[in-house]
Amino acid sequence: MKRSGKQVYRFDQYILEVAEHRLKRGEKEISLQPKAFETLVYLVERHGHLVKKDELLDGVWVGVVVSEGALTLRIKELRQALEDDAKRPRYIKTIPTVGYKFIGDVEEITETDETQESRVEDIREQPPIQNEVVASARPGRWASFRSARIAFFPLAGAVVLLGLALANYSFRPEAAVSPVRIKSIAVIPFKPLSAKDGDEALEMGMADSLIAKLNNVSQLIVRPLSAVRNYRTLEQDAVAAGREQGVDTVLDGSIQRSGERIRIRVRLVSVEDGKLLWTDEFDEKFTNVFSVQDLISEQVVRALAVKLTGEERALFTKQLTQNAEAYGLYSLGRHLWAQGTEEGLTKSIDYFRQAIRNDSNYAWAYAGLADSYIRLGSHGYIPMAESSSKAREAAAQALDIDEQLGEAHVSMGSILAGSWEWVESEKHYKRALELIPNDHAAHERYSEFLADAGRIDEAIREAKLAQQIYPTSQQGSHAMAYALYFDRRYAEAIEQSRKTLELDPNSPVAHIISGMSYTQLGMHEKAAAELQQARPRSPTPDFLALEGYAYAMAGRKNEAQSVLEQLMELSKKRYVSSFPVAMIYTGLGEKKLAIESLEQAIRERAAHLAALKVDPTFDSLRLEPQFAQLLRQMGRGQ
Repeated sequence: MKRSGKQVYRFDQYILEVAEHRLKRGEKEISLQPKAFETLVYLVERHGHLVKKDELLDGVWVGVVVSEGALTLRIKELRQALEDDAKRPRYIKTIPTVGYKFIGDVEEITETDETQESRVEDIREQPPIQNEVVASARPGRWASFRSARIAFFPLAGAVVLLGLALANYSFRPEAAVSPVRIKSIAVIPFKPLSAKDGDEALEMGMADSLIAKLNNVSQLIVRPLSAVRNYRTLEQDAVAAGREQGVDTVLDGSIQRSGERIRIRVRLVSVEDGKLLWTDEFDEKFTNVFSVQDLISEQVVRALAVKLTGEERALFTKQLTQNAEAYGLYSLGRHLWAQGTEEGLTKSIDYFRQAIRNDSNYAWAYAGLADSYIRLGSHGYIPMAESSSKAREAAAQALDIDEQLGEAHVSMGSILAGSWEWVESEKHYKRALELIPNDHAAHERYSEFLADAGRIDEAIREAKLAQQIYPTSQQGSHAMAYALYFDRRYAEAIEQSRKTLELDPNSPVAHIISGMSYTQLGMHEKAAAELQQARPRSPTPDFLALEGYAYAMAGRKNEAQSVLEQLMELSKKRYVSSFPVAMIYTGLGEKKLAIESLEQAIRERAAHLAALKVDPTFDSLRLEPQFAQLLRQMGRGQ
C-alpha cells in the first residue's frame, strides 16, 4: 500500500498508529509485543482480504525463518488484546489451514508528517526534570505515577586462534559525526543496604536490566556490565568510578529484598562536578520491580535531556517479562554465566530454563541460554556440534519472540559463523548494529568475524569504533590486535597488546597474542615468556595447543611431542577437539597428520576453524591441495 503520510487506522473504539507503533482503545494504550503489532498492521492494511500464512510470515518476519507456531502465538496475543473471540470473531477471522482475514470495519486516516508530529507532541509533552535534587518518595507518591507510568524492561565470542573469549555486545558509524553530542553513563552495581543483606545476583541484575534498557538509546553510550562489575563494594565512590570509566554520569543505588517487598534507592550523579541530578526511592512489592526499572530509566533519559526517536521509544518501552520469578531466575543465570567457568555455565543453563518455564515468552532468558551454550562450545567444554545446535535453537526462540533484541542477533551471528553460514551470520551482525548502535561488543564481535574472513580493513574499522565507544575496553583492544595478527602485522599486534596490558597487566589474551606474534617473528624466548604469563593453573586443550605449537616452531620437538601426549591423555577424560592437535602437528612439520586432524576438525565442526583462511599458524599448509579443499568445504575457497 502506497502511503502519502503517516498512517492511522480506526476500527470500532481502537486507534492504530503505525508510525508511533501504538494501539489505543480510547485514551488507554494497549501493550503489544513488536511482532504482534506488526502482524496487526499487516492484517489491517489488507482488511477484508485473505492473507495467507506464508505471506504473513514473510511480511512480518522479514529474512528470518520461523515456525507457524510463532504466528499462532502472535494471533492469540492480538485476540486477547482486542478482546476478540476466535469462534465468533469481530476482527480477526481464521481461514482454517490457509490464513487470516481482518473483518472489522476499518477507517483510514492519512496525516502529514507535520500534523502528526504536532499531535504527538501535544499528547506527549511533559515538563523536563530539573537538574536538582528531587525529594525522596513520600507516602502515596508511588500511586501518583501508577496511572501514567510507561512500560519498560530489560564475551562470549571465542578468539578463534587463541581459544579465549572476547566480550559480547555497538556504535552506529554515523553517530561519530553527528552534531548531537553523545552522552555517556555508567550504571554501577546496586549495593545492599547493609553488608549482611547482600544479594549479588539481584544487585547485578538490577544494573544489567537498566543497562540493557538504556542501551537502546542512540544518544547514550552505556558501559556494559563487564566494565562496572567490580564497583560493588559499599565504600565505592560513584564519581571516582565514573572518572575511571570516562563517562559523563553515573547511576548508582542500593537495593534490598525482604520477603515479597523490595526497597530501592537510586541517584544520578554528574561526574564533572559531583552534582546530584536526580534521586528517588521506592518501597514496593517485588512484583513491581519492572515498574521501578521503567521509572528509573525514564527519569534518567529526561534528566539527561535525551530525545527518543519513534523507533527508540518502541524499543525503550517494551516489556520483556512481567513475571518477577522469571526475572529473578534470569538474573541468577546471568550472574553465573559471567563467571565463565564450566560449572557456572552449566548452572546458568538450569536457571535460564527455569525462567523460561515461568515465562515462555521471555526473550532475554532464551538469549541467555544461547550465550551459555556458545561459551560452553567456544571454551571447549562440549563439542561444537552440540553447542551450536542448542545455542541456535535458543537464539531462534529469542528472535521469534522479539526480532528487535539486538543481543540475540549478535548471538545468532556467532552461531551461524560457527556453522560457516557466512552470509546469514553477517546479516545478523548488521541487524544487531542497527538495534544496539552504542554496544561496543557487537562491533568487537563483528570485527572478529571480518578478520576471520580476511577483510582486515573493515575489521580494524569496527575495532576502532568499539574503542571510540568504550576507550578502556580490553576487548576492543584485543579485537584490534587480533586483526593485526591475521594481517601478519606482528609488531603492531604486539604494540596493541602492550596497550591492553596497560589497562590490565594480567590480560591473558594480550599475552597470548604477543606470544604468538613473537613466535611468527622467530623470537622464541620472548614468545615463551609471554605464553608463560598467560598460562592458567589448569591449562585447557586450546592453551596446551598454543604451547605445543610454540615449542615446535622453536625446534623443541620433544616438548611439543609431550604436549601432544598430554592432549591425548586428556581426551580420555573430557572432550578435546582435533583442532589443537592439528596446530601442534603443523608446528612439527607433520603435514599429513596436520591435514588429517583438520579434516577431523571439519567433521566435528570444531571451534576456532572460522579463521582457517587467514590464520598464520597454518601458512605452511596453504600450498597443499587438501588444505584448499578444506577451505572450499567451509565456503572459504578463492
